[in-house]
Amino acid sequence: MKNKFRILGTVLFGTMMAMALMFTSCKKDNDDPDDGKIDPGTIAKSNLIANFAFEGDGKDEVGSMTPSNMSTTTATFVDGRRGKALQGAADKNSGLLYTLPADSKLKTLKAFSFALWLKQVPNTIETTDLPEQMVFHLDGKGDWIWGNLFLLQHRNWPEGESERDRNFAEMDCYFWKDDAQEWKGQRANNWFVEVSVPTWRHIICTYDNVTSEFHGYIDGVHITHFDGAEYGGVKRWQAGGEEVPLGDLKFNNPEKFAIGAWCDRLAGTDLQNDDWASPFKGLIDEFRIYDRALTAAEAKDLYDAEVTQIN
Repeated sequence: MKNKFRILGTVLFGTMMAMALMFTSCKKDNDDPDDGKIDPGTIAKSNLIANFAFEGDGKDEVGSMTPSNMSTTTATFVDGRRGKALQGAADKNSGLLYTLPADSKLKTLKAFSFALWLKQVPNTIETTDLPEQMVFHLDGKGDWIWGNLFLLQHRNWPEGESERDRNFAEMDCYFWKDDAQEWKGQRANNWFVEVSVPTWRHIICTYDNVTSEFHGYIDGVHITHFDGAEYGGVKRWQAGGEEVPLGDLKFNNPEKFAIGAWCDRLAGTDLQNDDWASPFKGLIDEFRIYDRALTAAEAKDLYDAEVTQIN
């Protein structure tokens, strides 16, 4: 009789544990066909090299990086697009700073895609002196502050310019190919995200090393124009007055990675007294990085999957 009770107890315990694991796995990325939810983590899964969900911490759920400066001063987590999100702040020490492991795939990217939810703070001041807000930043030795890869938000509203400049935030993406020519930084800039009403927007940027094309997507819709990338989205490399494909990226000794801030400012190596270099003041959620360019179909699928996870 005792053995029967032991067996029954073991079965019940195992069933309860299985149910608990099922409940836990559905808290963030849910892929239940019965409720129509699609797990965003299934999109280009083999190429996903970093995933920051910001569920009360800054841990990378793929590469297991954790921020080296985690505190209530540097990071606050609030209700996000789904679950929690990283809340930016004006304090110069706000943001998350990571030291890259020796084997980090961020160091050797030849191509990339990054995807994240952003909620910007509208600009209500007419001025040309608003700071440059860093969304994320991969540093690099010997290049002063610009580093290897970053997404930056301009907040300038030039005096006398159109209402567009107040209602839209200009976004710039810079990326690097070391030792390729005199001016090494590459960029796709002057594309705009509406911020007149604070709302969540899903941003995806991709660079394809085979085609040398840079593409961007807002809420799953392809962006058709960038200054500096006007060839149908193709980002060309200016070398000796000639247009040649950029090809594989080659980063310059990255060591630090920051979210919501400039690496140099958080690391205390530069920009400490430069008011123009600002942390990101809005919210960031569900930040994913891939080691190849997502296709337009994958970008749309990722956005659609993210939307299914809401509510």
